[in-house]
Amino acid sequence: MNLSSLLNKRKNLFDLLRIFSDCHINEDGRIYLVGGAVRDLILEKGRISDLDILITSGQPSEYAECLKRTISVDRIIEDNKYNTVKLVAQYKGEHFSVDINHTRTENYANPGSLPEIEWVDSLFYDIQRRDFSVNTIAMSINDDSFGDVLNYSSGINDLKTKTMRILHENSFLDDPTRLIRLIKYKERLAFGIEKHTKSLFNKAVTENYLKYISNDRVFNEIAKCLCEDYSHRCFDSFNSFGIFKGLIFDTVDLERFEKCPRHKKSEVWSSSDLMLLKLLLLKNPLFLIYNMPSKYKNCLEDHINNSIHWKKSILASKSESELYKISSSIPDESLAAIAFSSFPGNDAWILINHYFSSLKGMKPHLTGKDLISMGIEPGKRIGILLDEILECKMNGVIIDSRDAEIEFIEKKLGRNV
Repeated sequence: MNLSSLLNKRKNLFDLLRIFSDCHINEDGRIYLVGGAVRDLILEKGRISDLDILITSGQPSEYAECLKRTISVDRIIEDNKYNTVKLVAQYKGEHFSVDINHTRTENYANPGSLPEIEWVDSLFYDIQRRDFSVNTIAMSINDDSFGDVLNYSSGINDLKTKTMRILHENSFLDDPTRLIRLIKYKERLAFGIEKHTKSLFNKAVTENYLKYISNDRVFNEIAKCLCEDYSHRCFDSFNSFGIFKGLIFDTVDLERFEKCPRHKKSEVWSSSDLMLLKLLLLKNPLFLIYNMPSKYKNCLEDHINNSIHWKKSILASKSESELYKISSSIPDESLAAIAFSSFPGNDAWILINHYFSSLKGMKPHLTGKDLISMGIEPGKRIGILLDEILECKMNGVIIDSRDAEIEFIEKKLGRNV
């Protein structure tokens, strides 16, 4: 099987892989594209931007430096322990995330431990260390066999039957994060689970293999699930399989958000942090045990404790200025999460939309310097007057113009205007 005809439909990817091939001048080694990119190429999925490059000899760091001299590379990140390099490359206006690895085998001394590495010059043995058969398909990017497929673990057949299958009996025990990854790929690809794999999966869940790995590793995999377009499906599957031992995720708000038309989303959410927003939509205290950025943890804790009160306060606001005062004290992601708990078109959604579209960016035309030039002494009164101008504009007491604000201040000062 040769994938050149499919690559011809993706000219930038095709040309970039040709460059990767030309840069690999180690006569003793071979170079391959492996994993998800090959899988998605065969499935004719959308844009392919994450590339996993495997070399059988030489140093990934040296190979990355060769690439850097040939194409535009934003940054190179080396991991000396695993002899891997990550880089972000730009090619003809497209960005590609590239992992460069040397072929290796892995041995797990204990359940869930990080693997012990042995470098090998064999693609076959490297394939055996991977997670699921559909992620083991390799494509040669060597000049003498460019596009040829190597299908050592029958991954292509599993693609045809839409089946997720692990490679060996101890797969989940060696690396329990594969329990979460199986769900991620199952939902992304809309695949089923092979019978024996499902039996081993259920055993791993029953015996709680996740206890063998750190909370950090668990959260890293959960975070990757949150990056999926329809991540609510992953959390629904976590619920149905009982992966998190009695903890149930309420996915209703997350599903509302992910199914919401883009133009409606923009009414209450635009530039907010997507992962943080999804954590707030799930609103599960489980996440607080994980080591996540302090911004995430603090915002999630505040949201869990206060979102019901915040929503009631927004609904009880009796003026534009009161709505502004309440809403501006709440993080934007929490406001968006509250809105989606009321979607579509309920009162909280309407009020939050109004805050974002009309009130949030409103400010006086006059500045503190303007007020000082009008004879007001510098100090707290400047801020009080500016707040009063803004409140009056929001409530329609004065119109939105500089002249109206000047007239308002002059009257406050008891002057004729």
